[in-house]
Amino acid sequence: PPAHLALHWFERCTETDPEAWLAQHGGEAQPAGIGTPESDTAQADYLQAVRDIQAAIARGDTYQINYTTRLHLTAYGNPVKLYRRLRQPVPYAALSCLPDHQGQSRWTLCFSPELFLKIGSDGLITTEPMKGTAPILNDGQDEQRARDLQADPKNRAENIMIVDLLRNDLGKIAQTGRVRVPEPFKVSRFGSVWQMTTAIEAQAKPNTRAADIIRAAFPCGSITGAPKRMSMQIIRDIETAPRGLYTGSIGFLTPCDSGLGFSGTLNVVIRTLQLAPLSDGLYRGVYGVGSGIVADSVPEDEYTECGWKARFLTDLAPEFGIFETMRVQQKQCPLLPLHIGRLKQSAAALNLPFPDSIEQQIHSYLAQLPDHGLYRVKAALNPSDGLSLSHAPLNELPPGQTVCLSETSLPPQDYLRRFKTTCRSIYDHGWQQAERQGAFDSLFFNSDGLLLEGGRSNVFIRLGNEWHTPALDLDILNGVMRQAVFADPQTHLGTDTVHQSRITREILMQADEIRLSNALRGVFQVQIAKA
Repeated sequence: PPAHLALHWFERCTETDPEAWLAQHGGEAQPAGIGTPESDTAQADYLQAVRDIQAAIARGDTYQINYTTRLHLTAYGNPVKLYRRLRQPVPYAALSCLPDHQGQSRWTLCFSPELFLKIGSDGLITTEPMKGTAPILNDGQDEQRARDLQADPKNRAENIMIVDLLRNDLGKIAQTGRVRVPEPFKVSRFGSVWQMTTAIEAQAKPNTRAADIIRAAFPCGSITGAPKRMSMQIIRDIETAPRGLYTGSIGFLTPCDSGLGFSGTLNVVIRTLQLAPLSDGLYRGVYGVGSGIVADSVPEDEYTECGWKARFLTDLAPEFGIFETMRVQQKQCPLLPLHIGRLKQSAAALNLPFPDSIEQQIHSYLAQLPDHGLYRVKAALNPSDGLSLSHAPLNELPPGQTVCLSETSLPPQDYLRRFKTTCRSIYDHGWQQAERQGAFDSLFFNSDGLLLEGGRSNVFIRLGNEWHTPALDLDILNGVMRQAVFADPQTHLGTDTVHQSRITREILMQADEIRLSNALRGVFQVQIAKA
């Protein structure tokens, strides 16, 4: 194959219960989710591209173009569990993990509702292009939207163009007069959208080979436009990147004793998330989304339609919440901008909605606290409940604090350690166990023997005249107080520079001084507790 392609040969296929398989391989408790997707095409650029396509239509270059863009995101956790979380009742879904041309395993999470080719044992070939979309909003108007979609002249015209194209494609390998359209303009529910489809059937000529069928019909006209070849050239010129597997096909062929000697099913690869590994449990994701552009398309409406089609992905909230704990004295929280900034950044990184009103809600809550006294204020943001705020009196920490060394070894990489999430039972157990032993916290190391952080603190050590702290690329929380130290190390550590370093257990034990940082307690000196 060409250098950028990988050829896979499957020895055999064994049927299995998909529900049982998915539960076995993706049923773990560890979270799986995505960061907030970002489009490779700004809205203004998208609208201009649609206008450029309409100019090509006006020149007579094409009748319709399926214009697509890409969403880029970070995904974390087990891809099988992520597939289960995103899974929808669609007929042509697929999950695969295969090496690419460089030998790297890449995951494909395909949730396609669209049939490209169904080849029957009797030689009957069916294709069911999908053109026409309306959202499902569960607001009591969804059935009316389905009826409106079925009757809409624009969507019908768009559908007819592609049906004519596919009839012509199948006509190349069909018996004379054996191409028909049994059910035009069928509207069905697929996840969060209504889709209009039209089935086309063709009886293949005797001795037609699988390669003949694919050569005649691929790629599916619903994801190119009409006429096909010119539309594909326009797509190459106007889209920002090659589509790769997106809008291609996943399927299978199996031998049989009748008809053409084989049967099979192939989908159109849409509604598909592709994952490439970045590190252990962390992936770079790409999701393609598009719509059919015709002469009377409204660019803004097409942009909105792409949002509908991606909603099942973009609305995937994390399985946990995030929170901040703030030191408030006499209604003042000096670190408040850092707390709000981290809350907002974490929400974006974890695809958690962050309404504009949150910052004002926090300010209003602090303003209602008593005029005097020291308080611990918790701001928690959860997918189901939104923002919740609570407070409790806080006593000053007495001097002479100690810290334990945890025996629990953590993975070298863990994306979620970068955020203050509610999914932190190991850390909570660590500091709570330390508290029972009269210490403030437990320090954790990874399996490479490198110091990470405490269950509720960051750590700084002095070696001679130099201060060091674990580096952020070890996947540790960039604590609010840690940020304050880096902003003004002279005030907090009496130095101008803090080095982000690899600190082993041996180096820690040789430290001339150890300090912890915590947003409630500031920066304070500790000793290692005796075992």
